[in-house]
Amino acid sequence: MGALSLTRTDTHEAMTGKQVSDEELLNVFRASNRPFMLTSDIVDNVAIQKRAVQKRLNQLEDEDRLEYQEAGSAHIWWLADGEPTEPVGTQGARLLRTAKRARRLTSFARLVATTSGGIAVFVMVSYLFLAEVPNSQIPFYTKTEVVELAFIAAIVAALGIIAWGSLGLTAYLLPRIAAERTRS
Repeated sequence: MGALSLTRTDTHEAMTGKQVSDEELLNVFRASNRPFMLTSDIVDNVAIQKRAVQKRLNQLEDEDRLEYQEAGSAHIWWLADGEPTEPVGTQGARLLRTAKRARRLTSFARLVATTSGGIAVFVMVSYLFLAEVPNSQIPFYTKTEVVELAFIAAIVAALGIIAWGSLGLTAYLLPRIAAERTRS
């Protein structure tokens, strides 16, 4: 009876699938010669139960690392765009997580850059209009304060553009570096 019983930890690991890392699970896809896999195919290649595999696959789909399509009662899974197609080790996994964070921050930097740029343009156009109209003034602001505000918005926009480009380049290069490190 002792050989058949599972401890609470063993049962938890079997249900959560935590003894198999995300990269090990994704490497099943990467090592396959097919572009897609069924849940049962994945279960056959890892040492965790079907329910735990399904849960982990759903988590990876929520993190935009996998995509799936339902076909009747079957789930067909494949690697999401941007995921390496070659197996990746632990070091490569860290690079991939960093690339994912960089992709998220890229969107934020783009938002900051475009919003700040829009504000700078609006404020400067307002200033030019006010400069042409004699004795005009924006309530609560002097013309000097309007110029300062436009200048600050332009600087923030420029910094946002630099961050946008840097983060975009980082998000593009890190998965390729991870795949290259795995090959060597």
